Amino acid sequence: MSTTSSAAAGSAAPPRIPPPTGRREPLKANVFERMAGASCELQALFPYHDAGAIVPCGAIFTGDPDDGEFGHFFHWNTVEELTVVFGASGAMLQTGQIFANQALHGVNSFLRDPKDPDSYAVMTITQRQSDEDKQREAIIFRCQKCHEQLLRFEYDSTPQGVEGHKPEQWGGSHDDEYPVFSTIWGSVEAAAQMDDDAVRTCSKCGYVNDTFPEHKWGWSRWVEQTRTANRSKEALRTAIRALGEKKAVR
Repeated sequence: MSTTSSAAAGSAAPPRIPPPTGRREPLKANVFERMAGASCELQALFPYHDAGAIVPCGAIFTGDPDDGEFGHFFHWNTVEELTVVFGASGAMLQTGQIFANQALHGVNSFLRDPKDPDSYAVMTITQRQSDEDKQREAIIFRCQKCHEQLLRFEYDSTPQGVEGHKPEQWGGSHDDEYPVFSTIWGSVEAAAQMDDDAVRTCSKCGYVNDTFPEHKWGWSRWVEQTRTANRSKEALRTAIRALGEKKAVR
């Protein structure tokens, strides 16, 4: 290599990460603390799940001798997901394990014996929201006996900031300060459809599958609480505006 080319290579500015744009305030969270007070599984640890956001979601499972059935389903996503296990015992996953999920992957508690109170797991599942393209997801249930597909609930999960974002489908609006996380809403809808006896009865082998124990996952509670938070925040704004108008009249 010539002296000239070496000098040119050495003078090139090193790559730098651009400074924050202010679009998302930098935040930090302790996954153990957050999940100790979580209202559902797959709860986003940060309030950002719009276009291009990296969304770490927490999950916490504990064996229960009286109510240990978590059920099993499959999740399909057009964006990538990464799982990190922060702590586990008596589980099929190990503490410190990191793996990338396939586009279609099975989901359960990952506890070897869900009725063992000494079994537990705390993990994050992180997905990177689409930047420009539409995003789709699906929740799939299969027969517990023959594995025939019973239900595939596919829905548009295009994030806010990408053309085609439709919060109206889950009862939200573009003005929501606390938007509903589409993955959780889709899970609520799919679990509700599995309550139908006709859906749970396998068309191939005739086996009547169990209803899905949605209460163990807490999705519907989280969606309802998010909607209530938005309504309550708007009620507060309305009261403040009314108070201001009242003072102005005086």
